Amino acid sequence: MSNHERVLLAMLQHPPDPNEPLPPANRRATIFGTTLSFLILSSIAVLFRLYVRVRIVREPGWDDVCILVAATLDIIASIFVCLAVDYGGLGHHMLYLKPEAAENYLLYFYVAHAIYITNTAVIKASLLLQFLRIFKAGYMRWTCLGLLALVSLWGLGFSIVAWFPCFPVRGYWQRTTEARCYGFGFSNVDDFVNIYKAHSASNMAFDVAIFLTPLVLFGRPNLKPKSLLAMAGVFAFGGIVVAASIWRLYAISSNQAATYPYYDFTWWSPPMIILSCLEIDLAIMCASMPIFWPIIEKSLTTIFVSYEVKVTEERIDDDYGLAYELEHSRSRREGSMRSTSGTSVEGLTKDEDENKAPKYSVGIDPLSEEANMRFQTSIQSKPRPHWAI
Repeated sequence: MSNHERVLLAMLQHPPDPNEPLPPANRRATIFGTTLSFLILSSIAVLFRLYVRVRIVREPGWDDVCILVAATLDIIASIFVCLAVDYGGLGHHMLYLKPEAAENYLLYFYVAHAIYITNTAVIKASLLLQFLRIFKAGYMRWTCLGLLALVSLWGLGFSIVAWFPCFPVRGYWQRTTEARCYGFGFSNVDDFVNIYKAHSASNMAFDVAIFLTPLVLFGRPNLKPKSLLAMAGVFAFGGIVVAASIWRLYAISSNQAATYPYYDFTWWSPPMIILSCLEIDLAIMCASMPIFWPIIEKSLTTIFVSYEVKVTEERIDDDYGLAYELEHSRSRREGSMRSTSGTSVEGLTKDEDENKAPKYSVGIDPLSEEANMRFQTSIQSKPRPHWAI
């Protein structure tokens, strides 16, 4: 008896109620509404990020390439999830599906799941590459490089298992085909459940490790309250991503990867699929927010706040790193702007002299001709009139 026949026999021995009402997570409106809404938000975040990096600060990097790849894969996976709902019976009892609908579901799920496995590694790599802009030297840089190597090997290993669960691969969705399957290919129940738990648990562990890595920035002396608040906001958003991965692990454990209390992959899978989509979308937004949010913030500041500015030119030979990407600077090829609102470590702190007024810095338009020069600006702000907003 083939594995497919054993699963079918187990379904027949414990047939579900065909008139059972759909749980909220199994409804088409829930799956479409949640998946597509967060997909749109994450896509907008990526577009903002790329616009800022390419057109404004002109400092694109490999982290941007990775996030673009992740966003593209996310769109493809979401399309296949929606196809699984309309043409694969996702959300309904698998036993009562037509054979072609069940095969469609296995095909669509195969593609969406394999993309998810790959995407978890791509997004983590993007975040670590972004952290390398911050930590230019020292043990934190080596920590990021070590995590990047581990994540790359982890992602490669699980991606191979996800993309090639059977030999030939079509044996995954054409269950009547003679194929040798393992892991995600459902060779046996224990291996099938364990590999889902192994990936979900290791994914959560890497999420926590990457989430905790930049917390060392909170130990910087004289950290500006504004930077502290912004960093706390981004880290809190990252905490939601970690919570989603924990919730997904719990969902997989509670129904044993859609095999408990009985085999019914299309009925028990929707919560796990929705959480997978949310995890990827939230991770993409979390990685993009520090890049584009300062531009929005500065635009609002320009509207509501005015300053008298005195500008002096200063040649700076130092090469400052990106301490935190809530602000931006020019590419290292053109030099660095020393700015307390910039992306260097010193940009997180306010430099005050007891005998002098505090100095602040502002950036220049990177699209202007003066962008090739390095400036340090000293702003002396006057009290705003009582009528000012």
